[in-house]
Order: sequence, then structure tokens, then C-alpha cells
Amino acid sequence: MSIKISLNTALAVALIFATSAPLAEPLEAQAPEAADNANAAQLAAKIANMTGDWLNGKLSTPGTSGELREMERSKQNGQLALRFNYIKGAPEDQDYNLISWPINAPSPSEQMKGLSVGADGLVVCAGKSPEQCVGEKENDPVDFMLSPAKGEVFRMALVSADGDTKIFFATVPDPIIEKHNSCSLEVVRLMPKFELILLRAKGYRPNEELLFSSKSYNESHEKQAKADSDGAYLLALTPFVKDKRYGKTTLSLKGGACAPVLSFEWGN
Repeated sequence: MSIKISLNTALAVALIFATSAPLAEPLEAQAPEAADNANAAQLAAKIANMTGDWLNGKLSTPGTSGELREMERSKQNGQLALRFNYIKGAPEDQDYNLISWPINAPSPSEQMKGLSVGADGLVVCAGKSPEQCVGEKENDPVDFMLSPAKGEVFRMALVSADGDTKIFFATVPDPIIEKHNSCSLEVVRLMPKFELILLRAKGYRPNEELLFSSKSYNESHEKQAKADSDGAYLLALTPFVKDKRYGKTTLSLKGGACAPVLSFEWGN
């Protein structure tokens, strides 16, 4: 049995907003076509905040964790296709609802009800009670079928029927990432054409002073930054340039021992 992650019924996001801490850095620029709209900029920052916490597992119920295990990778009509299953850390005596937040949706949505997690970590439709979903057979595994764009994040969660257990997990199957020495710099696509991105950096010295720089067309920016106590750095960015529909942005984050540089194309 397989399900494809796609937009379905809308679900309130209060439980996520309530637990998401702000990024240390604000947006570099406001969203295209809304430069004078503070609400739009705040919403973009909130999306980036939540995604950073989602990727780091900070939204999950304490003592639980989620992990997707890739089971198959192939090409379908020239596009990357992946199949995932397996959740780590989910209590087995619960029925779960699957939540998904695609990058083309303004908020998370409910995808499926009555899921169970087996002792081996597989997510299944057990079909043993009216509350549980039913597959083609008892304990039928549910595969997460993803067709990722470059840098696209897939954000999912299992929420127990009683709401007491929430397990958030995310994956970037086809990452945009560059490494230099011990450091890595990654661009995570948060909107379909890179209208908003999350910059993730790891491997720097704890609390290290950094130099961030970006260039798009003739626009160049440079600023001082600082790694957190884990040697990581997060930044929300809107790379679009005024009056341009597509382009290329080059980013770098320089520390004392490493200076990864990466480029990506937006608007496509």
C-alpha cells in the first residue's frame, strides 16, 4: 500500500506556532510583491522558524523522535522518486493521524487517520479495530511516496488520536549542500520557486563569529553572523531580486577554519 503526500483537508497550525522559537536572524528582505507588507515578512519568518524546528525534531513530544528510512530510490519520467517507511521512537500502543505540510500549501494538512506503528518501526494500516485504517491485508505497510524537487523539504508528523503524542519528522531527499572542511552549508526550499529559503549551516565552532555574504545579479550583501552553542546557524532568506523573475544566488558563510560556498537558481 502506498500514499502520495499531497495537499488535502486544512488543519489548524496553532500547536506548531505555539512551540516554535524565532530564528536568531530576521529575514534579509521582504517577500516579492509584498515589500511593504510587514505581515507577509512575519509569516515568511514563521514558516522558516517552524521548518528549522521541524527538521531538528524540536516540535516532537519530549522523549519521542521521528526518522524516515529510505527504502527505494528511482527515476520516473526523468524525475527522482523515493519510497520511505519506518518511524523511530513512536509509541506502539497508539493510533495516529498523519499530518503533512507541502511547500505549496500555506499550512499543514491531515492526510490519513488510524495509522499504527509496529515493533519494527514500520507505519502500517493494522485493520484490527474500527478506528484503524484498513489496507489490502492486516498490518499493511504504508509507504510514503515522494517526488522531490532540488532542495525541497518534506515535513510530516504523526499525531496520536488523543493528541498527547506528536512526532515531527522531515527530510530533504535531494539536498542543495556544499561542504568545506568540517562545515556544511545547505539551502532548503520552502516555497515552489525558492521565493523563501532556509539556510542551514553546521560544523562551525560553538558561538563562533562568522561572515555571511550573498550575491544575486548585481546585488551583494555582507553581514556579521554567529554560530550557536552547537556550531550551527539558521537564516531565512528571500532571494528574489526586484523586477527579476529568475536568477542565481551565491551564498557563503566564512568561519575560522572553513568557508563553504554554494549557488542555486531561483524562479524555476
